[in-house]
Amino acid sequence: MNKAVALTCAALALQVSAIGWLVWRYERIVQSGTEIRLKCRAYDPYDPLRGRYLAMTVSEECTNILFKVNEEHLWRGMDEKAFVKLAKTPGGNGLYRVDAIAREPMDDGLWVKPTSLWIRDALGYSDKRKDESDDEFKVRREKAGFKAVMSFPDQLFVNEKIAPEAEKLLQKKSDSAVAVYRAYDGRIVLTDIEIDGKPILSAVKE
Repeated sequence: MNKAVALTCAALALQVSAIGWLVWRYERIVQSGTEIRLKCRAYDPYDPLRGRYLAMTVSEECTNILFKVNEEHLWRGMDEKAFVKLAKTPGGNGLYRVDAIAREPMDDGLWVKPTSLWIRDALGYSDKRKDESDDEFKVRREKAGFKAVMSFPDQLFVNEKIAPEAEKLLQKKSDSAVAVYRAYDGRIVLTDIEIDGKPILSAVKE
């Protein structure tokens, strides 16, 4: 075996190992993780380079930021530098919400890394009241502090034959759509989308 062939085989082996590790990690999260439900909304679901999947957006906001926010943090992605704490929403509806943001998990709660996380002023200029002076708004804005806006995994691959109908249903019933996740060891993966409380593939067949 010459050197070029050996290098090619080694590269392929590394790729296969990497894929196998990703599959193993995903299955571990699915099997051992806590089930999480977050509200979601649909958007354009087709990517010709990756195949058919259902695409939606899950965006959460939280003002409970457990570290000092500096000017350098504003409007910059911090997905590699922050964890979010997920907790059940009051009322027993089965949904979760983001309860806090920290550099690292700070207690025994359910902490995960979001897909992306941005920090901004809690109040934007659109929140300025008509009868409020610039100075008054500035004071109120400073008191309001900051909020974090984050997203979570948003692509659910499905069978190409059923994808068009599932897409139509998701678009039609977007207001009642819920993203179902599994969270484990700081990771979170998307496992299903529910429509009116039913798995979307089951809802399509009805």
